[in-house]
Amino acid sequence: MKKIALSLLILLSVFSCKNDDDNEIDCSLIDIGPPNIYIELVDANGNNLIENETYIADNITVTFKDYIIENVVFKNVPSIENFIALSVSGSKGDNTFNIHLSENETDILTLNLSEREVICSVTFYTINETTYNGEIQTLKDFNGDYLITITK
Repeated sequence: MKKIALSLLILLSVFSCKNDDDNEIDCSLIDIGPPNIYIELVDANGNNLIENETYIADNITVTFKDYIIENVVFKNVPSIENFIALSVSGSKGDNTFNIHLSENETDILTLNLSEREVICSVTFYTINETTYNGEIQTLKDFNGDYLITITK
């Protein structure tokens, strides 16, 4: 009798189990952000023009559509110190960012994007082409983000 009861208990346990796992991502457990593009401005000798204060970090702003983006230069993060940092965002096609380096100097960054995927309601984009002041730029991998170096 004990064997029958034990067998029934085991069978009941096995058949009462179900796989109710949904294979979806729990968005509350992760922090998702788009990749960044970093812009390093250098002179012909390779000197960083923000570091040597040819351009003042606190004065550099970026406009995109109707948005003004401030504090785009990180001064206290060693790996990205004195780089202009922007999130890769926008929409499919060409996205133009006006980079105001000073009152008298504005550069134009254009990112041509295609939609890659949507995770947790965040759309990620792939950069198809990057131009800076009308010149096509080569993107370098920068720890999963992007880097362009502009010689001025």
